[in-house]
Amino acid sequence: MVITMKRTIISSLLAGMLASAGSFADATSDTPSPNQEKRKKVFIVQLDGEPLSAYRGTIPGLSATKPALQRKLDPRSSSYRHYANFLKTRRQRVLSAVPSARKVHEYEAAFNGFAAVMSEKEAEALRSHKDVKGIWEDRLLKMHTDSTADFLGLTRIPSPWLWGITGEDIVIGVIDSGIHPEHPSLADSPTPRRGNRGADIAYGPVPESFIGEGCDFGNTGFNPDDAAFTCNNKLIKAKAFNTSFLTNNTLADYEFMSARDADGHGTHTATTAGGNYGVVTPDGQTLTGMAPRARIAAYKVCWDAPDPDDSGCFSSDSMAAIDEAVADGVDVINFSVGGESTVFTSARDMSFLFAADAGVFVATSAGNDGPGPRTMGTPSGVPWITAVAASEDDQSFGNALQVDAPKAIAGNYDFLEGGGPVSLKDSGLLSGPIAVSEPLEACSALENPEAMEGKIALVKRGGCSFTSKYNNAAEAGATAIVVYNDGADEGRMFPITMSAPDTTIPGVMISYADGALIGASSGISGTLDPELQISREDRIAEFSSRGHNVGAPDIIKPDVAAPGVGILAGTSPVLSGGSLFESLNGTSMASPHVAGIMALLKQARPDWSPAMAKSALMTTARTDLLKSFGPEAADPFDFGAGAIVPSAAFRPGLVYDAGLNDYLAFLCGAEYQRQILEPATCEELVSLGYSLDSSDLNLPSIGIGELVGTQTIKRRVTSVAPGKRWYWATVNAPEGVDVSVHPKILHLRKGESAEFEVTFTATDTAAINKWAFGDLTWKSVGARQEVRSPIAVRPVPLSTSDLVNVEGTDGVLDLGMVFGYSGNFQVSISGLAEAEAVASSIEDQASQVIYFDIPEGTEMARIALFDTDVGDGSGSDDLDITVYGPGPNGPEVGDSTSSTSNESVNMMNPAAGQYEVHVVDYSSAAGPTPFTLFNFNLSGDNGNTQLTAPSQAQVGSNDTVKLEWMGLAPGTRALGILSHGNGEQVFAETEVMVNTQ
Repeated sequence: MVITMKRTIISSLLAGMLASAGSFADATSDTPSPNQEKRKKVFIVQLDGEPLSAYRGTIPGLSATKPALQRKLDPRSSSYRHYANFLKTRRQRVLSAVPSARKVHEYEAAFNGFAAVMSEKEAEALRSHKDVKGIWEDRLLKMHTDSTADFLGLTRIPSPWLWGITGEDIVIGVIDSGIHPEHPSLADSPTPRRGNRGADIAYGPVPESFIGEGCDFGNTGFNPDDAAFTCNNKLIKAKAFNTSFLTNNTLADYEFMSARDADGHGTHTATTAGGNYGVVTPDGQTLTGMAPRARIAAYKVCWDAPDPDDSGCFSSDSMAAIDEAVADGVDVINFSVGGESTVFTSARDMSFLFAADAGVFVATSAGNDGPGPRTMGTPSGVPWITAVAASEDDQSFGNALQVDAPKAIAGNYDFLEGGGPVSLKDSGLLSGPIAVSEPLEACSALENPEAMEGKIALVKRGGCSFTSKYNNAAEAGATAIVVYNDGADEGRMFPITMSAPDTTIPGVMISYADGALIGASSGISGTLDPELQISREDRIAEFSSRGHNVGAPDIIKPDVAAPGVGILAGTSPVLSGGSLFESLNGTSMASPHVAGIMALLKQARPDWSPAMAKSALMTTARTDLLKSFGPEAADPFDFGAGAIVPSAAFRPGLVYDAGLNDYLAFLCGAEYQRQILEPATCEELVSLGYSLDSSDLNLPSIGIGELVGTQTIKRRVTSVAPGKRWYWATVNAPEGVDVSVHPKILHLRKGESAEFEVTFTATDTAAINKWAFGDLTWKSVGARQEVRSPIAVRPVPLSTSDLVNVEGTDGVLDLGMVFGYSGNFQVSISGLAEAEAVASSIEDQASQVIYFDIPEGTEMARIALFDTDVGDGSGSDDLDITVYGPGPNGPEVGDSTSSTSNESVNMMNPAAGQYEVHVVDYSSAAGPTPFTLFNFNLSGDNGNTQLTAPSQAQVGSNDTVKLEWMGLAPGTRALGILSHGNGEQVFAETEVMVNTQ
């Protein structure tokens, strides 16, 4: 994509990152720790300018290094060397500003910067360097710990394998826990070029486009079992990255100080993605990777420590691997690792952005924090890589409670067995009446022991520990306990594995819906049979993380699903009792299935961008899967677009493409991410026609996190089908939402693109604040082609400003409203409450205590600092606050430690009394820094305002709330909260801050 602007967009990328990097202070104590300045950590530093993968030649005398379409970075070119030297000089200049810093990693291919060990104060000081764009403290991430090739159709007709698409000369980079190089799935041995058919063919030399070198094995000085190994034409590279890990932790005694895999996770993911065809296990099973002829490059970033809690993968080490993998020329990266953060401001996420811009396909695991909602983290939540949920295949089975009576509810109900000392295998088959406990939660001695004797107890979750429930049921004579979840929130609908130590009967848990159904019946009887196995094929795995995507609600995540339960693949013999094969569960196991299929797509469609490949997988996915438990169909927050169908992905008909500028526009508009880009960048993108609304990001899915009345989104499709085809739009509309598409018909030749609009209108029947799902499908009847996109929308009652800053002792505010419902409308105010202000000053790195009284009846209290009232008002100082109380020995009630002096601590319905506010100078100019600290106490309408508002709301309409205020004291601030609702519930609040200074 040509960027026509004087200053390239990427050169200003992340220029505002420092505002979101956060203060490094620990302000929970009264004064900085004496050891604070001595304590050193690893920090990742982002520098100004594009990495090699994105540099477009904007500096006079330095030619572009960004690879052209279908090409890779060329480290052997003069332009690469010259710009790399330029970046190196820039790094050295910045590092010289912190002489005591110890460099850990240098980044230049997919990220411009370095990682270094330094103190928090040094990192804070470095933030003001003119060449520094962002600083992050390094974080520890965790690994998201039978032939699926048959299940996915790779061995049937038609399939890419039979077309000769087996990953030939494609390089899969596996960033994980290393590799067991002697594994037969990684042997440089002849294999069929057509997957499971044809004569065995030897691997050719390493592809010319891959320039990586190194085979890091044989460090017997650390571990005598670390045998030397020479890489070959199958395993073409193996390198270890652990500088940051060793800075923070030590290695387990069984680990290897090399690329050799001790944990087994990396070998498992690598052999799933690209293991050789036809490897036979000792018990006769045959294993094959998704892309059996692909080459493997292993980058070890995940390490085992003596304490399992310390095991994992540091971001700075991972970034070094990403950087090197892109420079080496990998085609695909599998990253079965993740964290809990939902804000896309990490340097690692940006590395993956530039890897995608360089043409590298990236698959990552969705995470193992399901089945609750909103459990997606990063990097799985970012839109430029493919996040993979775990589904269950035809070899997956589970246990079930067999209900025999009454006939109306007879059937099998999925359960998860509890973790108590007595299992169902110990007790054997249990059959007979099921009695509902009284009380239902069984948190005290049961009131119906005569009905419970010799029966299976049905109990509801909640109120006490599982152990108490077990033991109360057992004391009443129950032979076993069936607990059903309580449905208290979205995360408590399905079974979990209960912990019940010190119990004497077996127990299982079923879902809330199943338990409520069974409990409402009479004459219940059933069977708990440890040998009863029911198929779980085509269910989403219970552990798989779900949406919605908290970091970006308009972006549906995960993207797709792939098998992730009971996946048999290679492993390291270190922790597996000497075995080379292991069956594992996890989205870590699902992700390499997609990475392998991406390798096949790369071979067959070398001109496709990563976004096009992702689109092909999504729009051809199947949706006939169920949720983890019960009969309910899975939805886009379970599996994205659905379960992958590899053979269909090669002929998707239409694709949704997206490039770097699309993703930068998304970052500009996303709720939490705009602060990481300079305003000028976003303005330039808008001038080029890019929408900053994340719902408009050109993905093969459509998400609207807040549908207020009506919203129109845009999409662009490109034909990759031969000839010229007609496509007709068909919509399965979300419940309560009208959907229209314009134009409804597309007529495209191969290579042509077309834009269309989709308009969503919430009706009076829409469920407010509830997600609703549907899909849009472009159908080409003659070619029997369907290009399907999932839809997720959440109608909300109204939209207005969350925060308004105004000035003056008197004034008028006209607050715009957009309504998403029809009915009564009311607005009320708490405030305007004038602040008690205390002016003072503080020495550098010192702390000070200020006292405030909060009166009886206060509904909300706020202690606040403002940049404009600290120092010279420029925002360059960093003061933090911690609040304790009430009373002289009161507990901590909150703190605020941002990277500036805009700080606030809110207290809802606080106890009356005196509160201590500890102000800490984390970083400021030399000498005393003046500041003013404000305390606001809100308790209803203060009588200094007048509200004018409509009495009725109409879905899709716009209106205005008028706020007039009068008679405020000069020289202070006042706070008010406007509550908007229908008289029965509050839909939204607007904070009004009035500055009378």
